[in-house]
Amino acid sequence: MTHPPPARQEDLPASLLDVAEALGLRVALRLIAEYGGRDVKFPRRPSADHPVVRALGMDDALALCEFLAGAQMYVPHGRPKRSSRPAVLDMQARGLTRAEISRALGLSERHVRYLANQAPPAPLPLFPDET
Repeated sequence: MTHPPPARQEDLPASLLDVAEALGLRVALRLIAEYGGRDVKFPRRPSADHPVVRALGMDDALALCEFLAGAQMYVPHGRPKRSSRPAVLDMQARGLTRAEISRALGLSERHVRYLANQAPPAPLPLFPDET
């Protein structure tokens, strides 16, 4: 499932607003595309073959690493919040493995297992007690 990236700076996850303001929306969107959903360590001085340089290009990578000053940060995936449980249960009922579901939905296998093993919500009473 692919979701369109945020179109405006205001639509970015809050943790990337500073990056977008300092380095531009393009850099923030590239971060989401390359590292969304992962923790990333940004070195102070990345080498030419560092993954951040390969993902963003030397100029943007140097600017980002200087901006983040060697910090580690979680890069949000930028997808809208939604419940994946119905999709997990549907795919599981169709016989897909948890690994296949994980790849198809862009979730970790651990999260797929968590969603699949959750107890169903308690049904609402048809006629609530009147007191």
